[in-house]
Amino acid sequence: MKNSHLCKEDYQEIKQRVGMRQAAEFYGYSVDRQGRCLCPFHNDKKPSMKIYPNDKGYYCFSCGSGGDVITFVSRLYGINNEGAARKLIEDFSLPIKTEGLSYREKRERDLRIRERKRREQFRKEAYTVLEVYRRLLCEAIRDPRDRHFVEAAQELTIVEYRLDCLRNDLEDYFNDEKAVKKVGEIRKRVIDWYGSFDGGGAISR
Repeated sequence: MKNSHLCKEDYQEIKQRVGMRQAAEFYGYSVDRQGRCLCPFHNDKKPSMKIYPNDKGYYCFSCGSGGDVITFVSRLYGINNEGAARKLIEDFSLPIKTEGLSYREKRERDLRIRERKRREQFRKEAYTVLEVYRRLLCEAIRDPRDRHFVEAAQELTIVEYRLDCLRNDLEDYFNDEKAVKKVGEIRKRVIDWYGSFDGGGAISR
């Protein structure tokens, strides 16, 4: 059966499923606790490559090489990005088909793509709402005479925690109905506080 071309969502799924550190160690590179390892792209004598947490990719501070897990495998084996993606699928036994899809499989993949886009849209909107609210709280907490001072003292740490959760574990956050509902409540609070909110981070009285 003829191989099908990988789509953008396939690449995203590969990067979500295979961590940068996981791939580096799988292909024979030891990564220390600080995320450092010998760079495979030049004659590295001292670990100069940094593997960033939360699958943010890699960067070598000596030769300047950097990118994501697919870029890493592409350079490591001298193949293009699609070849690297297919190698990761095979090496890590990822549930991503590289051959022609049936009608049912295409439909299921389209549903997964739409769901992923919906979650990403939620992440962007939720992050904007929480970040605007955090900025408002940071302003209010500077002055005990501010009418929002008590609210800022009570809510600032909680909002910063919610932002961290959103950055680091979107899946759990999205599946938490209370957390999703809270974002809607905070959006209303921002509007009550400043009069309007355009969804892009701009606020006006």
